[in-house]
Amino acid sequence: MRHAKAVLAAVILLVAVISLCTQPNSQSAGRDKVVIGVIGPMSRPEGVAEKNAVKLAAKEINSQGGILGYKIEVVVGDTKLDSNTAATEFRRLATVDKADVIIGGFSSGVMTTMMETMAETKTLFLTDASSPEHAKKVKENYEKYKYWFRVSQNNGSTFALDLADMVKFLKENGYDVKKVYIIRDEHVWTDPVMAALKPLLAQMGVQIVKDVKIPRGYSEYEQLILEAESLNADLIMPILAISGTGDILAKQWATLKPNILLAGHDLAPIDAGFYEKTNGLANYEIFLADGGALVTAPPTEMCRHFIEEYKKEYGHYPESHQAYGAYDAVYLYKMVVEMAAKDGVKDPFNPDVLVKYLEKFNASNPARLTRPIAFYSNHDLMWGDNYVRNWISQWQDGKQYIIYPENVANGKLKLPPWIKR
Repeated sequence: MRHAKAVLAAVILLVAVISLCTQPNSQSAGRDKVVIGVIGPMSRPEGVAEKNAVKLAAKEINSQGGILGYKIEVVVGDTKLDSNTAATEFRRLATVDKADVIIGGFSSGVMTTMMETMAETKTLFLTDASSPEHAKKVKENYEKYKYWFRVSQNNGSTFALDLADMVKFLKENGYDVKKVYIIRDEHVWTDPVMAALKPLLAQMGVQIVKDVKIPRGYSEYEQLILEAESLNADLIMPILAISGTGDILAKQWATLKPNILLAGHDLAPIDAGFYEKTNGLANYEIFLADGGALVTAPPTEMCRHFIEEYKKEYGHYPESHQAYGAYDAVYLYKMVVEMAAKDGVKDPFNPDVLVKYLEKFNASNPARLTRPIAFYSNHDLMWGDNYVRNWISQWQDGKQYIIYPENVANGKLKLPPWIKR
């Protein structure tokens, strides 16, 4: 009898140990799912792309068993491109919906406000938006803002490096640029771009003949194009995101056919449907492929997979480059939670813990997702040919091509037939 009792006790102990080992961690008491919030302007392609990408990633991960055995539930917040609304929506996702992580953003001013709510709620925030001021907050007050990481695109000051390279590339390929006419958003994100770009252009002997700021929804580009022509500009350089009217700019430029190239930074041409949206008038426009990916030139196999699965799921390719960052953010979150669990961390969902694991993805250890993701010490996304860079690209006969740098280029520069040089 004593022997039987001893065996029974041993069996009960073994079952208890096995049961404990099969649980994700002791933190799982009371948890029955992982909640991922996605936030952005849901009336714009950027917000829609983020929402769609997060839902696609969640669907894929759930089909494979979820994160540590927990299925993902996606909750959505709409910023409406308004700072107060964004803060309210972020707080709702964090405190009412109990989001474990929030993904997205868009618009630097809106992001700045949401970062305060993030700091109050101590919510991990894997983000979009390009102002250098966001990473500066992390550097200056790490403990308060450490939950913020830029995932979708590079710090906006890097756009200046890419725009300067664009001018240099044009010069080296037979299109001399001496005068530039700039059209930019009257928005905080463009100021650091201009501050960095001016000296770079000056070093090349390039003059900025005019710097025009435009509001959201602006459509009177014809007068600006004609003015650029009267000032003998060689280049009309958009620095646009918030305006949302890049298609109108492309149409009016191609209709007027000035002896001036249209080449710069505008989010609109990154959309795979932009050519059709402009009835083909986007032909020859040169733009930066923010976020380091194009439908026609995926930098990784995971990116190729994502592009095709997105089209299968939604009937079209990603509306904006924010889709790549949002998709990566879900998988990045899964990676760090599982890394923490593997290391035996008591609560692998703890945001303070996950910050340290995200910081492990640095220059020597990038996460290979749709793009190589690595972070600087201020949680900015690492910029460079081997990480994420805003590739210099061009619309040519209905297709997007990367034309610089050479290590990723899949096309050559083509000048519009009406350009006389």
